[in-house]
Amino acid sequence: MKDALNTEYDFVIIGAGPAGLLAAVTIGLENAKRQRPYTVALLDKRDPWREPVSCAEAVSTRGLREIVPKVEPAWIREPIDGVVFISPNGTQVTFRQPGSGVLIDRALMHKNLAESAQQLGAHCHFRARATAVSRYENGRRTVKVEGEINLEIKARVVIDASGPGAGFGKGENITQGDFDVEPALFALVSGLEYPVNYIQMFFGRNYAPGGYAWLFPRDKHVANVGLVIGKKFAKEAPARKAMQDFLAKTYPGAKVENFHGGAIPCGYTQDPLAVENLFKAGDAANMVNPISRAGILEAMKGGQLAARAGMQVIELSGEPQKVPHYRAYKSGWDEAYGKANMRIHRAKAPFMDIQDATFDKAARSLAKIPPEKITMSRIFLTTLWSTPSLIWKMRSLI
Repeated sequence: MKDALNTEYDFVIIGAGPAGLLAAVTIGLENAKRQRPYTVALLDKRDPWREPVSCAEAVSTRGLREIVPKVEPAWIREPIDGVVFISPNGTQVTFRQPGSGVLIDRALMHKNLAESAQQLGAHCHFRARATAVSRYENGRRTVKVEGEINLEIKARVVIDASGPGAGFGKGENITQGDFDVEPALFALVSGLEYPVNYIQMFFGRNYAPGGYAWLFPRDKHVANVGLVIGKKFAKEAPARKAMQDFLAKTYPGAKVENFHGGAIPCGYTQDPLAVENLFKAGDAANMVNPISRAGILEAMKGGQLAARAGMQVIELSGEPQKVPHYRAYKSGWDEAYGKANMRIHRAKAPFMDIQDATFDKAARSLAKIPPEKITMSRIFLTTLWSTPSLIWKMRSLI
């Protein structure tokens, strides 16, 4: 999409990932009720549906339907009926919960949401890289754009959904999305055998120090295999080497179709999410589960909330009048995901320091239990009891 861009908009949204797309759609749906619709520009440096998308592509079924106005059946690759946890020595523990999640075609979802945003009036230009956002002055911020087009766009409100650490608003009292950024590597892999409706998660330092590895099926033939490395282990265990070692040991017959990497901002921060008509959402606001590193629904909810808050402040002239809406955005995010992420963040360090022997011991105990009696609580508590000292360290999750 390369819509012609104007030099002034009510809203400029930077980044057309889950957060930016939901922000644009949310404003568009509100526009349908307004006599004077808000003008919206949605910018990205590339088409957001271009493969490969750096993501394992699994989401909660209920969460997706609660946030997205219309979930297209074509987005769903497979249902998720549970998780197979694999300990360092290969012991498997299966948690069954039919219909608990879905594996999505994220590229197609991005494309369809972009089309919806465009139909709702947004100008979508996906060969436009935002390189700078000015301070708020005379009721506007200026977004500098470079790429196939070069121009400066005045915006009454800017929603930054660009990703971690882009630097927009640097020096202002707002989060930068660069807290606890961890390296991740993804690969599309064929030639493997696996249960199509179960995701597999590998815990232990021999797989991914400070993180974990995974296999998420796309279909019967191709799976998304990947891993994330804890920040403090990133230098001693480079993600690409860890990935190569993981594939060689775990899936020696795998045929890798492609590798692609990314950075995941995995920590929770108390920094403000908005200041002077600049709103942060998605990875740009550290809206990622600190342990699972899940971020699709978190980003969508953040984009939706940012858009709603932006529409509240756009007609207000004084910053003191806007502050309650900034706080409402933060409290809305905390209610949806933030409070849980804060508790998880507090427990992350001791969880990621669990020794391989502890995972193996817990897995051996759980493997003796009939699968129908295994619950997530039982998995968690069995792991803790394998090393009682962890109970105090991880009390925020109990």
